[in-house]
Amino acid sequence: MSELCFGLAVILLLLAIHPYTTYPLSLTLMRKRPLQVPEPGWRRPSVAICMSAYNEERVIVAKVEGLLAMVQAYGPAKIYIYVDGAKDRTAQLLEPYRDRITLVVSPKQQGKTAGLKMLVARADEELLAFTDANVQVPADSLLKLVEAVQDPDVCAASARLLYSNAGETGMSASGAVYWNIEEFIKSLETATVGMIGVDGALFVIERSAYNAPPDELIDDLYVSMCALLSGKRVVSAQSVLVEERSAARWKEEFLRKARISCQGINVHRALWPRIRQAPADIVYCYISHRFLKWLTPFTLLFGGLFLLAGLWLTFGLVAPAIAAALLLILLAAAAINAPGARMVVAAVIALAGVAYGQIEGVLTRRTYTTWTPAATVRDE
Repeated sequence: MSELCFGLAVILLLLAIHPYTTYPLSLTLMRKRPLQVPEPGWRRPSVAICMSAYNEERVIVAKVEGLLAMVQAYGPAKIYIYVDGAKDRTAQLLEPYRDRITLVVSPKQQGKTAGLKMLVARADEELLAFTDANVQVPADSLLKLVEAVQDPDVCAASARLLYSNAGETGMSASGAVYWNIEEFIKSLETATVGMIGVDGALFVIERSAYNAPPDELIDDLYVSMCALLSGKRVVSAQSVLVEERSAARWKEEFLRKARISCQGINVHRALWPRIRQAPADIVYCYISHRFLKWLTPFTLLFGGLFLLAGLWLTFGLVAPAIAAALLLILLAAAAINAPGARMVVAAVIALAGVAYGQIEGVLTRRTYTTWTPAATVRDE
């Protein structure tokens, strides 16, 4: 019986670490597909920059100024902003910019995805760009992203995201470490099959590759996965670095992870019939980078339980006693703000949020059409 427990523990723990270890290693063995650089003097296609904003009064002015600088550096681009029934001064702060942007203000909250689809319907530009209100963008971002899309094998390009407050709390530090790993994996996917989904910080997509998502689904994952399934690549433009703040409080990060995880499983449910018919390399990358990553809390938990059971059957009660002692030491270290312990506890809280979101999505079919952004993500 102990051998069975150890065997199951090994299988589950290998599945838990695969998205972060053997998966990126396997990507290095796949056929490389470098990006083609456009010829000098290439024509800049028109771009519609679309953004949905809720209660963003703390960051909205800086964001619009950044977008205007980006348009000035690029040329043929227009800014479209949707205000989703904001309860603060977001709409009022945007009024002075009406002569330079297309502003749509909704009296009630309809959701980010619904707002972005409304903006896309109003725009007639050749390319679509999407960004979030709390993301800081360099002026040359749009130009570099559109350069990447000029490759005939590419239909969408995403910026590389950096969390600007990594040293603020254990939670933000843990989030920054995780995201650095994510960006490394995305760089490997870029050079091979293409990115398995983007986040909404800043990305550009060909209008022909854009598929409007249902209002209840997360827009960035759905849109970018549909683009990848169109037969072209979705890439990370490594030279385009944008910044935003990570959630700094454990409750905010738990709820954020739960929401993203629940939205992710809903996108999986909607797109899986198409994904399973995709080429084998894309199916493998999707299962590795997305599906198994969503299952990480469960594979880690049950893998750990089977390991503990095997040790118990082999060595008796000393095994759970040692495990309990190590847990108490970890909690004590976190209580006195030991950096390593704080990051471990923060990672466990984030994984718990992922697990909660998965359970919500599977058992209750909950959707997050609307939500309130974490306060510390919008702090100045």
